[in-house]
Amino acid sequence: MSDKTIRKSQEYFLPTTRYALVQGNFWMSFCIIFSYASVYLLSKGFKSSQVGMIIAAAGLISAVLQPIVADFADRAKVVSLRQIIASFSLIMIVLAGILLIPVLHPILIALVYAGLVAVLQIITPLVNAAGMEWINQGVPVNFGIARGTGSLLFAAISYIAGVIVSRFSTDVIPAMVVIFYILLFGAILTFRFKSVPEQNQLLQETQRMTVDADADGGMLNFFKRYHKFGLLLIGITVCFASHNILNNFMFQIVAHQGGTSTQMGTAMAIAAAIELPTMVLFSYVIVKIKSSTLLVVSGIFFTIKSFLTFMAGSMMGIYAAQFSQALGFALFVPASVYYVNHLMNEKDRVKGQAYMTVTNTVGSIVGSLLGGALIDYAGVGNMLLASTLIALAGAVIIFMGIEKSH
Repeated sequence: MSDKTIRKSQEYFLPTTRYALVQGNFWMSFCIIFSYASVYLLSKGFKSSQVGMIIAAAGLISAVLQPIVADFADRAKVVSLRQIIASFSLIMIVLAGILLIPVLHPILIALVYAGLVAVLQIITPLVNAAGMEWINQGVPVNFGIARGTGSLLFAAISYIAGVIVSRFSTDVIPAMVVIFYILLFGAILTFRFKSVPEQNQLLQETQRMTVDADADGGMLNFFKRYHKFGLLLIGITVCFASHNILNNFMFQIVAHQGGTSTQMGTAMAIAAAIELPTMVLFSYVIVKIKSSTLLVVSGIFFTIKSFLTFMAGSMMGIYAAQFSQALGFALFVPASVYYVNHLMNEKDRVKGQAYMTVTNTVGSIVGSLLGGALIDYAGVGNMLLASTLIALAGAVIIFMGIEKSH
């Protein structure tokens, strides 16, 4: 192999590999913080309803701060998006490190863990935006492969963490968060590339000025232009409320069937691993089927997953229900991006994607509060029944809110 061929291979594969490290470490930390929240907080003496309130409070904080941080990232001239993510990584290291201090007061544990969840949700769109920014700068990053790596490592750490927690204690959870954010900090800071040619910078600045000049009227006019989009957002939010009930309280669901944190890790790993084929094959599917149709299908499978979990009489039933993730959440993620891109004018697409992101945050708040309260006062079975009915309502609203896309 010639030196020229080697350099060409490095030019195309190294950026994707390094961005995959960013995505991989981020989604492993996401798994530990979100999926093992109940495991950790219950071990510290909190009730399920209190776990729900902690996660919901964090979601509310992040919902307020997300647009502020995003606006700062867009406007910042001196600080790069890469440096912003690195700064938040340091905050996460400090917060998780505090949880490693023995004999903390429960109020401090609740506040610190809420901080972890809030900052995690703030970082989420920044990690994705960084990938798109690098692509726009001409860096040959394959976003699908990098994001798929995140799902694959999410699956792996779901299982591994379950085994480790069972053998040791829940104190390994914050320790793992520290490790992943040290790795993320290194990965994000060492991702460097050649600066954009001046003419490309001028073109991008002109495009931004054109979009700003064309954008009119704010939120009210936006929803007038896409009069059914608000209804669609409501439907997606309702589905995500059900989705977050299942994810945030999976430990309680597994324990209801006599399982342990190891079985919970296996269940979460199945759901994450099954996402990979859908994301990898989506570019072929979207050529054949409209994004609007795929969104409706994803809403149906949110319902199916919740119903199968409700009907599960054993751990095998819960494992089987996780496979429906392939056509639920895994299908929704790329389908929602394509739907906004197909439906909206160029000047509205960023706002449309932002509104789609908010649905997950709001759904997390509603699902966390409702799920925790239902478990404590009505039991896991009734919570799963309510989750199924909520998902069904969301699927119906999504169908009603779909507009014809081009």
